[in-house]
Amino acid sequence: MMQLFSDRLLLNIDKIDNQHKMIFEVIGKFQDACSEGRSIEIIRELIDALKTHTKDNFKQEEEYMTKYNYPEYDKHKESHNIFMRKINLLDNTITGNHISLAKLVEINEFFSEGFVTHISEVDGKLGEFLKDKL
Repeated sequence: MMQLFSDRLLLNIDKIDNQHKMIFEVIGKFQDACSEGRSIEIIRELIDALKTHTKDNFKQEEEYMTKYNYPEYDKHKESHNIFMRKINLLDNTITGNHISLAKLVEINEFFSEGFVTHISEVDGKLGEFLKDKL
């Protein structure tokens, strides 16, 4: 399994950092399942797990943003909404018992690159804002 999560993605907010680590653990399992040619059922289970962990993480971040009056709440929340729409769109492209190799590559790239970008850029600003509040 390729290690996607690194210390540079830490916000130093334990609850959120642990959620991010869990998301990347599921991404790693998804990548392994794809490279090992696992069943479509396993792929779907991993996408469902990723959706659940992502929703939980976004909910926690949004609670912090609301509680501490984060000035970029609307922008950050919209980023979450776009991210979830993309995950759902990719999930919906899996039809029947088949998924194309091209679609697996697209999903893998989005999961790995999308989460790294979101955490390092969008969540990084939130972490800076929250560092003296938590």
